[in-house]
Amino acid sequence: MFKSAESRQALWLTLGVWLMSGVLFTATSITVGRPMSSTLLVTVLLINGLGVAVSLLLYIAAIHTRYRPAIARFGLIGLAVVVAAALLAYADVLIMEFIRARGDPQPQLTAWMRAVANFVAFLWILAMLGAFYVTLQANSTVRERERQLADARTAASEANAAASAARLAALRYQLNPHFLFNTLNAVSAAVITGRSDEAESMLSRLADFLRVTLVADPEAMITLEDEMATLQAYLEIESVRFRERLAVEFVCPDELRTALVPSFLLQPLIENAIKHAVSPTSDTVTIRLEANRDDGDLVVLVQDDGDGGHGGEVRPGAGVGLNNIRQRLEALYGSRGVLQATPLAHGFLAMVRMPLQRAPTVTPLRPKAAA
Repeated sequence: MFKSAESRQALWLTLGVWLMSGVLFTATSITVGRPMSSTLLVTVLLINGLGVAVSLLLYIAAIHTRYRPAIARFGLIGLAVVVAAALLAYADVLIMEFIRARGDPQPQLTAWMRAVANFVAFLWILAMLGAFYVTLQANSTVRERERQLADARTAASEANAAASAARLAALRYQLNPHFLFNTLNAVSAAVITGRSDEAESMLSRLADFLRVTLVADPEAMITLEDEMATLQAYLEIESVRFRERLAVEFVCPDELRTALVPSFLLQPLIENAIKHAVSPTSDTVTIRLEANRDDGDLVVLVQDDGDGGHGGEVRPGAGVGLNNIRQRLEALYGSRGVLQATPLAHGFLAMVRMPLQRAPTVTPLRPKAAA
């Protein structure tokens, strides 16, 4: 019962109040010249012991009414205080009558006068303790609800984080099936037309590419250098299909190679360029990826010079990939993650902007100089 800090606090206060009550009664008796016999001392100890017991019952009542409405709670505790004070006053009268019957000197008060006086005294003591008990339980209830609210907020935050992670994973893995189907169709076409070496090369490069991408954590941030390496592996597969019709340029300053980007973020832009610029034409199309720094942001441009602008209109079918990237950027960076797509007179330009974050660098240990 007294394992919690609140219950121990209530116990010590109860013992202290009744101990003070007994000390004050004893001091008053000595002051007025009343002889302090052993019988009277036992009586004081007995009454105050009963007071402690009744007070602890009052504390238990406060515990059981802690969740009731305020009016009901104060009403029940107030009634319990009145009943407890009356019982203590009656017990005191009975004890004093027992002492009087044994011939010990007692104050010249009638039983009813003594009962009323003690009732008022006990009522004041128990009312004070009852108010403390109710306040203690109210504070405990508030702290408990604050803990529950904090737990609920933590659970909600974890649920939101899990939902966000699931959303990012879903967006990330939407990309792989489309590319996989296109590549397998190309392999099938190569086999049907007797280009077995080409089909074998594509399957080998596809296996290497999937080994890297499918085992990667969809929530992970990777360096721009690793992202470009993944894109180059992808373009190696596509180069088997399109041969000289596909030219690639990657421009990235050394200082930006350690910049962090969401894994597999840029692949839809390259894939759109392949689908809408390279595939429809027999001419050579150059896909250019360029990384720049703009104050505290990383800016990545993906541009092709194909004939897919359609007079200033966005390429048909490009919306899914672009929306995918926008959703990932919004989930990760909020308003600071931006994707802008612009049709050109000859080609298409996509710009990705995000906060510039760098991978932590590990400083190599220098060997100690020889003595």
